[in-house]
Amino acid sequence: MFVPGQHNIQVEEILSEIARLGNVPDILRLMEKICTDLGADRFSYHLTPKLRSQTDRAIHLVAKGFSREWLTLYEQADFRKHDPIPDIIMQRGEPMLWQGAIIFRRLNAQEQAFVQQLDAHGLRDGIGIPLFGPKGRNAYSAFTFEQADMLQDSQKIATIAALSSAAHVRICNILEHKDKNTVQLSERESQVIQLIANGRSNRAIASDLNIGGATADTYVRRVFAKLDVSDRIGASIRALELGILRL
Repeated sequence: MFVPGQHNIQVEEILSEIARLGNVPDILRLMEKICTDLGADRFSYHLTPKLRSQTDRAIHLVAKGFSREWLTLYEQADFRKHDPIPDIIMQRGEPMLWQGAIIFRRLNAQEQAFVQQLDAHGLRDGIGIPLFGPKGRNAYSAFTFEQADMLQDSQKIATIAALSSAAHVRICNILEHKDKNTVQLSERESQVIQLIANGRSNRAIASDLNIGGATADTYVRRVFAKLDVSDRIGASIRALELGILRL
């Protein structure tokens, strides 16, 4: 088992520990310990709803080591949405220094203001890691180091990236199992959501499935209720997020 404070990181043992853990908080605590042992003084993890941005209002954010002042600011969705770094790094698909991401493309005025706030809070130097999970459940993780030169330690960064990726995939598998237990559609309801996503009206659904119009209406309402949505677009997106729907 991984023991904090030991710098001889045993990757195979940590991978086994990640696979053994059965809940998300324990995995995140393990990752925090690993990163701390590797010299990171700050750590964040953006678990992103499927089909959403890494700075979306609906992200699940876990952060350690950042000042309360910064977290209070960053947790405001209207501020966080102007953070250009996560989406740039996700698009690049590889670990990337924050400063490299900032100069990768031209920033708009609001993004430039965000970067100025980073500097003002002493968060100029860090690294972002894109994390790709099954069925489009992606995430983004970021780290800073007390000694900035550690950002140039490619072996250390590669180790953090590999273990973070393994932890994220394990988290995805746990959440996938939870989602499947939470939302269950019958065979007929699954057919209905597929037709909804294909743009079919209730009348067309009734014709396609050879059922009455009132019955089709009932199935559509039932699908909306199970997915906790109120419209056809919302139903399609939610079904995609849960892995129920395939396009």
